[in-house]
Amino acid sequence: MIVTNQALTMAVVIRHDGQQVTLVPMRSGKLAAQRLLASQFNHDWQTSDYPLEKAVQSFLAHARDHGASKEVLNGLERLAKRDQDVVASLF
Repeated sequence: MIVTNQALTMAVVIRHDGQQVTLVPMRSGKLAAQRLLASQFNHDWQTSDYPLEKAVQSFLAHARDHGASKEVLNGLERLAKRDQDVVASLF
């Protein structure tokens, strides 16, 4: 899921268990995961119509250039693979 906040920061949600949300906000430098309670996430972030595949590829490119935590890389790669598997199953 792609989300934005009031400052128009884009983020990719890499985990949501109903009580806690882990997201990766786009920022300069190394990408790091941010954890929020679901209630705080729902208050501060809104779903975006930006295409998931395009956003994930952009975040992965940024991670290659500037670095990212292992958790972030694993989450983004898992989303990219899931998206690829869904498209492949259509054919």
